[in-house]
Amino acid sequence: MRTTQLRLLALLAALALVAAACGGGDAGSDTTESEAPATTEAPATTEAPATTEAPATTEATEAPSGSASADGVLTLGTLLPETGDLAFLGPPEIAGARLAVEDINAAGGVLGQDVVLIEGDSGDTKTDIANQTVDRLLAEKADAIFGAASSAVSKTVIDKIVGANVIQFSPANTSPDFTTYNDNGLYFRTAPSDLLQGRVLAQQIADQGNASTAVIYRQESYGEGLANAFKDNYESAGGVIPEFLAYAPDTTNFDAEVDKIVAANPDAILVVGFEESATILETMHQRGVGPADKNVWGVDGNTGGIGGQVGDPTILTGMKGTEPSVDLTTIQPFLDRMDGAIDGGVGGVYAYGAETYDSITIVALAAVLAGSDDPLAIAAEINGITGGGEKCTDFASCVAVIEAGGDPDYDGLGGPYEFVEAGEPAAASYRIMTYDGEYDGGDGPGTVPNPELDVYVFAS
Repeated sequence: MRTTQLRLLALLAALALVAAACGGGDAGSDTTESEAPATTEAPATTEAPATTEAPATTEATEAPSGSASADGVLTLGTLLPETGDLAFLGPPEIAGARLAVEDINAAGGVLGQDVVLIEGDSGDTKTDIANQTVDRLLAEKADAIFGAASSAVSKTVIDKIVGANVIQFSPANTSPDFTTYNDNGLYFRTAPSDLLQGRVLAQQIADQGNASTAVIYRQESYGEGLANAFKDNYESAGGVIPEFLAYAPDTTNFDAEVDKIVAANPDAILVVGFEESATILETMHQRGVGPADKNVWGVDGNTGGIGGQVGDPTILTGMKGTEPSVDLTTIQPFLDRMDGAIDGGVGGVYAYGAETYDSITIVALAAVLAGSDDPLAIAAEINGITGGGEKCTDFASCVAVIEAGGDPDYDGLGGPYEFVEAGEPAAASYRIMTYDGEYDGGDGPGTVPNPELDVYVFAS
């Protein structure tokens, strides 16, 4: 088994990737309260230096004073997609949340008490499930709410959450809009801004030899942010975009858009969307511009679930996609635990599971350091937990650093994160996946880690 580790170089105009090392080898769903499994092994660290410049950040707004939810018990709520467009991301995120709370409580909990986990569904933008879930979690005195997976869904509830002086912490939001959002210093994310994914996509697609790329994207905060980030980087490096096609999230027929792509005859096609991408790809296949005929790329919003959403998964063979991701081949014990954390397992989709685990662990450590479950006190410690101190890789070892009077620098399953002042990672690793005809655990093309095909790159 092998995975190629690449370093993303700062020369974006040249779009060059340099292989760095070898080693062994977009969206989700929620549930209600449940207990979490056992202890987890710290992942092996992999070399993943970075040299592209980080996205612009802004200072977090000073948090308001006073919180009604502080009661001596750290109560955490989830706002994850059990239903909706990104339901395929629910299982790994729910599993990550349960495992984190299990490990924290096994290590003694926070403030002498077990951490309480309350699970809830986010739905999608076609429903009002997220607002109903947030109302319930706030009524149950959640100190932090983890989610949503969808950036667009998060935008429907962020003002309500931070306005209640409660932390919102997403493991999967990637819209660049959150970097500068007026969140009172209470919004955080372990997922990187799509300003980074746009650079990675531009470099990967150009490196494949594509001088022109048509883009079809979902017209909401996630789709627009990622499509524009790709466009800016690709064009600045000399690439041509003959079609840049937006569609409404409720679109069900893509004949007109695909006909424009056929007429443009690009070298490559980038599809930025959620589950509706299955219809787009089927239409592309019918028109002779699918993965069998063109270099087709997807993103984290569609690649994880698309294999089970198209009628004939074999039409995806050869398609590639990017996904913010820890090198999954380094955390196999954790992946095995994820499969046992929820009924039915995670279905071979591991996206954002590690990031969910880490987000909860970071909040718990910040509460330990603050000596309080007051969300405002916790928020003041979160950025510092992720960098600048003594390295530690799990809750127990980081608590030991705190108890010894030290400053912990949590590098967890998906770290290092090195949060900037805006409360988000300064750098991230990306998994570049390729669909083939078979994968472990299922029939047809899929995204279960494939050490013979997967490539990991690191960007900052």
